[in-house]
Amino acid sequence: MNISPEGKAYLTQVLSDQSINTIRFYGVSGCCGVNLGAEIAAASVDDEIVVLDGINLAVDPQVKSLLTDVTIHAEESNGEMGISLVGYAPRCC
Repeated sequence: MNISPEGKAYLTQVLSDQSINTIRFYGVSGCCGVNLGAEIAAASVDDEIVVLDGINLAVDPQVKSLLTDVTIHAEESNGEMGISLVGYAPRCC
């Protein structure tokens, strides 16, 4: 897992306004298997804690392999800034 300069800048700004300073990646079950979910949240007991370029991440072991070749990036879409996971493709039928 990597983080782009834009991703780091955006997450640093977003997390500075929060009481919790961790981005948590977790699994979302669906008809096509498990996909990634992400939120600002405290780590769960089984999560792996990763500090990536100063950004605190909690990764559910169930989705760790989905993040191997992913770069956390920030970009604007429809006038709103948000995170994109470059290199991640959701699983679907």
